[in-house]
Amino acid sequence: MKPFARSSLSAIAIACVIAAPVHAAPEGRAGPDEEKPGSLYLQCDGQPNNMTTGESAARLLGAVTLLGLFAPRPEAADASKRKRAEEGVAACTPLIEGERMEGNVSRRVDLILGRAVHHIEAKKYEAAIADAALARAEARNAGLMADPYYARSRGRASDLVEAAALYRLNRADEAREVALRGSPAIRHSVLSLLGVPQYLLDGPSLSEAETSYLTWRSRSAAVVSGLEADRLEEAGRFAEAAQVRDALVDFDRSFRPDLLNSAWLAKAAVTHALAGHADIAAERIAAARANFDKRRTEGKPESGGSEIVELLDLHAILQMAASGDLAGARRLFSARSQWVAASFGSVVETNRRLRAGAPPADLIGGLARDPEALWRERLDTRRAEVLAKDSDNKTLFWLLPGMDPASSYQAVSKQVWRTDKSKLVIKIDKPAAGSLQMEQMFLYASGDVALDAYSLHAALLAKKRGHQGFVIMPLFAGGFTSAGFKTGNRGEPGMTAALFNDADEVIADLSPLIPDPETLKAIKARQKK
Repeated sequence: MKPFARSSLSAIAIACVIAAPVHAAPEGRAGPDEEKPGSLYLQCDGQPNNMTTGESAARLLGAVTLLGLFAPRPEAADASKRKRAEEGVAACTPLIEGERMEGNVSRRVDLILGRAVHHIEAKKYEAAIADAALARAEARNAGLMADPYYARSRGRASDLVEAAALYRLNRADEAREVALRGSPAIRHSVLSLLGVPQYLLDGPSLSEAETSYLTWRSRSAAVVSGLEADRLEEAGRFAEAAQVRDALVDFDRSFRPDLLNSAWLAKAAVTHALAGHADIAAERIAAARANFDKRRTEGKPESGGSEIVELLDLHAILQMAASGDLAGARRLFSARSQWVAASFGSVVETNRRLRAGAPPADLIGGLARDPEALWRERLDTRRAEVLAKDSDNKTLFWLLPGMDPASSYQAVSKQVWRTDKSKLVIKIDKPAAGSLQMEQMFLYASGDVALDAYSLHAALLAKKRGHQGFVIMPLFAGGFTSAGFKTGNRGEPGMTAALFNDADEVIADLSPLIPDPETLKAIKARQKK
């Protein structure tokens, strides 16, 4: 007798489902309206058991042969079933150790990471670090970390979990370096770069690793460069921060001239003033004030007008101090109880300068606390906010990046490498007023795959056009990821160093992930042997 074809088995299974009698739930089991706790897998990390093809076939055959008593449906992912803290640890441990130990290495690593997160929830930070190390070692020993697609996504989870635990042990500098260890692999994908929690990038100093990370993040998404400038200012590096702020202003003027951002101009003025560039600061503040007034007159007022006024006031205080009227500058600065729009670094530095040599009677209001006290308050407040979220059973699991396999990247190879009559570039005859005046790209793909595809395609287009590189701005709307981009040469309008991506470097970085069609064909041929 011939074995049944798969379609025949499916038909039989459907027929059995239709014919099967309805049975009451056995006594002691949850009925259809009762909430079931889920398997230990769901209780551990919210993800179902690993199901192989063989297990799926066995489940189908069981459904056919068990006289209407069907095997249970496979579980679906359900984060609401996750346990917390010690209960979460208890759910994970039997699947990591003992007779029920998970045999699929990739799934086992995920379970270990889930247990590490639960250790953090339970405030067992050393145990979380140990589990992060265990997950990292098992992934490496199994060859998972040799897969560049795994290493740049799920493979980063061990570092992020370890960093989160180190931060909670008051080892913030060490936590930052661990969190950024894998960032070179994701330097063209802003979503992955932003996956490093902001609280791990805090404090009055910048390491070499963080400086590089900030540079990559700005180049992967132009408007994120404002965050880079903020961090440079917190480290007292105002001349470098001024270059970044100018790059953002230049981007605005080049690609959104109808709606210039007055706040970006005003922040650039404040930063230049703190860097000692008085003439440039005066030019930027005049432009900010003129643009602010112009937009109101034209009926296009900016939101956050009070914040723009605050930045204008801060520049005026710095200008007053520079002219020698320290007493007047101190009075104006002290009168404000809180700064909302100005960067923390600029406020701290202004505080430091105005407190120097001030009589005790002037140390009131905004000058009552010294820079060290301001930093302590900032760090203590952020730590309290972070610890408060450790109980929500969600935030910490964001430390585990999702996985985009090789097939997802390879699937877009033909589209990405085609530079004649590009299928990614959207034809727009005339961009709407106020919109980003750049070429637009769109591709049906997950966020990280799409972002890497956009960067590689922009680099390939730049080379074809005889340009050195490009600037790029990802756009997120309605669950879709697109991007605006412009190819050109260094130093041209909109092509400042802080935002410029070198085409040759991008192609070298991303072509191994998204190989050209001929290379991909050879790869697949080798895999078949």
